[in-house]
Amino acid sequence: MAFSRREFLRNAALSGAALGGALSSGGFLTPAVAATPVKETLSKLSGKTMTATSWGGSFQDAQRNAWFTPFAKEAGITVNEDTDPSDARIAAMVKNNAVIWDVCDVGLEQTFSAGEAGYLAPLDYNVIDTDGIPSAFVTKYGIGNIAWASVVAYRTDAIKGDVPTSVVDLWDLKRFPGKRTMRDYPLDAIPWALLAAGVPKDQIYPITDEKLDTAFKKLDEIKNDTIWWSAGAQPAQLLSSKEVAIAHIWNGRVGTLLDEMVPVEMIWKDAHLLVDAWAIPNHAPNNDVGMAFVAWASQPENNARISAEIAYGPVNKKAIPLASKKYENLLPTSHFDEMLVCDYNWWGPNVARMLERWQEWKTM
Repeated sequence: MAFSRREFLRNAALSGAALGGALSSGGFLTPAVAATPVKETLSKLSGKTMTATSWGGSFQDAQRNAWFTPFAKEAGITVNEDTDPSDARIAAMVKNNAVIWDVCDVGLEQTFSAGEAGYLAPLDYNVIDTDGIPSAFVTKYGIGNIAWASVVAYRTDAIKGDVPTSVVDLWDLKRFPGKRTMRDYPLDAIPWALLAAGVPKDQIYPITDEKLDTAFKKLDEIKNDTIWWSAGAQPAQLLSSKEVAIAHIWNGRVGTLLDEMVPVEMIWKDAHLLVDAWAIPNHAPNNDVGMAFVAWASQPENNARISAEIAYGPVNKKAIPLASKKYENLLPTSHFDEMLVCDYNWWGPNVARMLERWQEWKTM
């Protein structure tokens, strides 16, 4: 089922269901099963252990407060944590028969790249109830948990007067000299490079080979002036320490910086609207606990918990009325019309190829 922008705003105001294209094909699913009641599933877990993996920093702190600790208490289990659930790390564990993670927070696109490569376990929708979650966020190997945005932020004490107004200002080395920071990952960099090259927002997708060549040529312009980050906490740290004055960063991390009284401003124009998902590595040692956690965290009352901890929105439509208003003005959907919506219908089948091309470009 595809969602228009108008339908998105009306029916899923804090999620990101307007992802373009007909999403009934490929890896997207519309499960039609009656899931086992979560309380019944949790009653079998007492005394067990689960290792949850996410992206560190304030985001993982928020997940711990919203999900990991409450789940551990309700299920009577112990939750351990790790960080950096990249495709490469998941693949290495599976290939070496050394999987230690039971559930991971990943980008929705990873449920295609890692899933189709055999590194993720299919989710059990007899256990996980998808009611209220847009079908665009339900795949064979993952289910959406938050809506968020990649944005650009800058220090207001370092950049004054002539300030950045769009993410494409990352490319303006004359107006904003010095180091900047961007994520070491093509999901945002490629579309933003195309915008910086003058491609209209409504013509970014599909990304053809010709457009890819254009994007990488544009990225060449800032390659040597950029600190490439991989951990979500890094851009916040670089801004806080004044190592950079302008950064590609996740919107929730900006909210944390503002809470810490760091003088930063967030730019919403051409920000990238994205979705994270829960996934379970293949051969996870506690697959049953991970699956139960995903079922529990996907319930409306639990999915809603995250918005009280960080400026990310739940994806379950039934969670919308339950979500905290604490960060309402910092949520992506308050700025929806300014943003570029990630086309997972394109990224899903292409992300593995894009990662290869990205690594080739980095070593050139």
